[in-house]
Amino acid sequence: MKKWITLLLAFAAFMLAAPGTMYAQLPYTTTYYDSNQADWFRIQPIYTPADAYTAHFGEPVDLQVGPDDRVYVADKERNQIVVLNNDGTLLRTIGDEKGLGQLDSPEGVFVTPDGSVYVADSGNQRIAVFDTNGKFAREYKKPDTNLLATEQFVPNKLVVDRRGVMYIALNASYQGLVRLNEQGEFMGYFGANKAEQTLLNWLKKHMLNKEQLAKEKASLPRPITNVSMDKDGFIYTATAGDFGQGAVRKLNAGGVDAFKNKTLEHGHGIVDVAIDADGFLYNVDLESMRINLYDRTGKALFSFGLVDKDTQQYGVLGFPTGVGVDSHNSIWISDSRTKTLHKYVRTAFGSDVLQALVLYADGKYEESKTYWERVYSRNDMYNGTFQGLGKVYLHENDNKTALKFMKMAYDTEDYSKAFWQIRLEWLQNHFVALALWLAGLWAFVHFGWKGVRKLLKRRPLPLTWNKPLMDLRSFGYTMLHPYQGFYRLKEARVAPWITITLLAAIVATKLASLYGTGFLFHPVNLATINLRNELGLFVLPWVTWIIANYLVCSVKDGEGRLREVIQGSTYALAPYLFFSIPMILLSNIVTLEEKVILGSLHSVMVLWLVVMFFVMTQVIHNFDFVETIKNSAITVFAIGTIWLFGFLIFGLTYNLYDFFYQFYKEVSFYH
Repeated sequence: MKKWITLLLAFAAFMLAAPGTMYAQLPYTTTYYDSNQADWFRIQPIYTPADAYTAHFGEPVDLQVGPDDRVYVADKERNQIVVLNNDGTLLRTIGDEKGLGQLDSPEGVFVTPDGSVYVADSGNQRIAVFDTNGKFAREYKKPDTNLLATEQFVPNKLVVDRRGVMYIALNASYQGLVRLNEQGEFMGYFGANKAEQTLLNWLKKHMLNKEQLAKEKASLPRPITNVSMDKDGFIYTATAGDFGQGAVRKLNAGGVDAFKNKTLEHGHGIVDVAIDADGFLYNVDLESMRINLYDRTGKALFSFGLVDKDTQQYGVLGFPTGVGVDSHNSIWISDSRTKTLHKYVRTAFGSDVLQALVLYADGKYEESKTYWERVYSRNDMYNGTFQGLGKVYLHENDNKTALKFMKMAYDTEDYSKAFWQIRLEWLQNHFVALALWLAGLWAFVHFGWKGVRKLLKRRPLPLTWNKPLMDLRSFGYTMLHPYQGFYRLKEARVAPWITITLLAAIVATKLASLYGTGFLFHPVNLATINLRNELGLFVLPWVTWIIANYLVCSVKDGEGRLREVIQGSTYALAPYLFFSIPMILLSNIVTLEEKVILGSLHSVMVLWLVVMFFVMTQVIHNFDFVETIKNSAITVFAIGTIWLFGFLIFGLTYNLYDFFYQFYKEVSFYH
C-alpha cells in the first residue's frame, strides 16, 4: 500500500513540476466590415504583431518606408531622422549636430525614389533636404509671396512628386497644402478641405442681414492632418473629424477627389494613411482605437489592433503618429507614447483574402477563385468569401451557384444579376407551359365563380349569413368607394368577430410580407427577425391612431363613437391587404432593375391609405373638408405626444426598477 502511495505522490509532483501548455492569444480582436449589412463582424487575424523596435527613440512622430524598404522615422525630441533596416536594425541617423544640417523638432519625412530625404523641419520653419548618404543638400524656406505673408511657415508633413514639386502641410493651416517647385517657388495652395456647412450657419445666412453676417466668424475648413502619395502619384490627404466624411481624399494632379468626399468607416480620429503597391489603404484611427484597412475605393475591409494610452502589452499602441507599408505588405507604425516602432505582418489567411480581392479587382476571376476557395476552407463564415466566390461563379455563368453564394453574402446587386439570368432561362424553356397555366388559372377563376353563383341561386345560404357576408364585402367596396362605404359603416353595426377577422387577415398579411417577401427586397436572415418588435411597430401606430382620433374629434365636436372609429380604422386598412399580396408575389419575380414596379405599387398603397383614413375621419365624425384637415393634423400631433409620454413613462419606470434592483443587490451582497 505504501508503495502505491509513494508512486502516486511522485506522479503528482512530476505533473506539478512539468511546464504547462502555453496558449498564444493576440491582445486585440480582428473584425471585417460587411457593407451589405453595414456592420462589423469578428474574424481570425489578418495581421499579427511581428516586433517592436526602440532604437532609443525620443519622440517618433512620423515615418516613411523608402523604396529600398528602409524605414525613416522623424524623431522630434532628438532632432534627427532615424533610418532602420527592414529587420529593425539601426543603420544611421540623419541630422547634424550644428550647421545647416542641424534639425529642430522635425515632424515629417519623405523619401523620393532616388533616395533623397525631405524633412519637414518644423522648428527651423523650413524643408531640409539630405542626399542618399544623409548629408545636407539644400533647404527651402518660406517663399517670397504675398499669399503667404500673413501665414506662419511651419511645415509638419510633406510629399514630393516625380517632378520635384513639394506638397507641404503647414501647422493649423486651413487653406490646404502649400505647393513649392524644385526651385522653392510658391505654386499655390492645393487640396483644401471644404468648409463645414452646419444648420446653424444656414439659418444665420437666411436670417441675418449683411452687417450682422460680417460680424460673424467665418466657417473655416478643417486643416489637413497628414499627407501621403501612392506609386501612381495620387496624393492622399488625411483629416480628422466630421465623422469620417472626407477623412481620406484621393487627389489627382488637378486636385479632384476620386473618393468624392465619401464618408469613411472608422475615420473620425484619423492620424495617418498609407497605401501599398496593390492600392490598399491603411489608417490609424484614434476614435475607434484601431488600425483599419480599405480597398482602392475607400471601402472598409478589416479593422484590427488596439490603441491604449496605458498599454504595456506587446502589439498594443500607445499613441500612434504615423503609418507606412513596405514591399512585403508589413505595416510599420510609429508610437510616440511608448517610443517604439511597431511592425505587423500579414497572416496566411490575410494574404489569401487580400490577394483574392486584388485579382478580382483586376478582372482575373479564374485566378482569384483558387484564393477564395482557400479562404473558404479556413473560414466558412466570412461573408466576403461568399461574395467573392459568388462573383466568380457569376462570371463563369454558373448562376445557380452564384445565387446561393450571393444570398449568403447579402449581395442584392449581384444576386439580381444571377436571378435575371436564371429567370430568363426558365422563361425560354417554360414559356408555353406558363401561358397555358395562366390561361387555365383564368378559366378556373372565371368559370368557377360563375358556378358558385349558380349554386348559390339553387341553394341559397341561410338568411343569418347575409349580414356577415355584406360586412365582409363592404371591406372591398369601401376601398373602391370610400365615401359610400364609410357612410354604410356609420349606419351599420359590424359584428366584433368580423372586425377581429379582418384585423387577423391584415396581421397575417404583415407576417407574409416579413417571411414571404423576396430576398432582393427584404435581404435579411429570417431567423433574426424579432417578431414581437415587428408586429408591435405595425399594430401600435394603428391603436394610437384610434385613441388620438377619438379623443381629438370628441373635443372638436365629432359625432363618431369609439366603436365606429375602430370599425372605420379597420376598414381603412383595406389597401394594405389588397396591395400587399401582389407585392409579395412580385417581389419574388422581379429584379432590382424592375423595382420601379414595386415602388409604384407601394406609393399608390400609401397614398390610398392616407385617403382612406382622411375620408373615414370626415364621414364618421361628420366634418367638412377643412375641419377634417385641421383635426387630422391635430390627431397626428396627438399621436406624437402619446408616443413621447409613452417613452418617458417607460424610461422612468425602467430607471425606478433598476434603482430598486441595484439596491436589492447591494443589500444582498453586504448580508
